[in-house]
Parts: sequence; structure tokens; C-alpha cells
Amino acid sequence: MKRIMTIVSLGICCLFAVAIAGCISSPGNPAPSPVPTGTPVIVGHLVVNESQNTATVYMNRSDLITVRLAENPTTGFQWNLTTTPGLSVVRDVYEPTDTSGTVVGSGGTHVWDISAEMIGEQKINAVYKRSWEPITGNESTFSMTIVVS
Repeated sequence: MKRIMTIVSLGICCLFAVAIAGCISSPGNPAPSPVPTGTPVIVGHLVVNESQNTATVYMNRSDLITVRLAENPTTGFQWNLTTTPGLSVVRDVYEPTDTSGTVVGSGGTHVWDISAEMIGEQKINAVYKRSWEPITGNESTFSMTIVVS
């Protein structure tokens, strides 16, 4: 019984020491920054992905929106993205997940930078399909409404 009490006492002392150590900060160690350093925030630049599907966003004229959608062109499936005339695609690239080239069939991300050119309600629509197959209505889709002011 005395051995159990000793172990319990040591355990309580250790927990107390850890709790006290976590509450004390030394003057030489400043508190961590809540914003990662070296991560620039571009004003007027919105980045979206599949989780913002069907969203409505508000932008100023000449702001940029970057659309990032998962894609695997090795299977023949690719995003076919269209925009209304008030939006302009300024960059259209595919970024493979595997840059070594050793993983067969590896997917990646299709990235579009789109500039808001005209004031008013604009649309982005995309369909994920094989280019040689007709649209059946069962394809994955992505759409956004952009309100440009």
C-alpha cells in the first residue's frame, strides 16, 4: 500500500510540475505569432476549391480569383471550365501531385487564375468529364457566382 501511495504522489508531483511549466514563459521566448511568417496575403485575391461549390462571392473589378480543382487527366477526366464574358482566365495550368514522374496514374490539381473584368453578376461553371464522352448529367460539376463591384 505504501508503494502505491508513493507512485501516486510522484505522479501528482509530475503533473503539477508540467502544469506549472506550461504556465511560465521565459522573457527570451516571445509568444508564437498567430500568422505564419513568410506567407504573403494578396489583397483582392481569393482562392477557392471544391468546398466552395455553388457559393456566391463578392469581388472588386480587377481582383483575382484562383480556382483549384482536383483532377486526374491520366484517366481521361479533365475539368472543362467556362466563364461569363465579364471574367477573364489569365492562367490555366495543371499541377501534378507527383513531380518525380515515378507514380503512374497520379492525379493533381487544375488551377485557373481568373480576373474580374466587368461589374455585375458573373459565373464560373466547370464539368469534370472525358472530352470524348457526351454529357449525361451524372458528371461532377463546379459552379460559382461572382458579384463584381
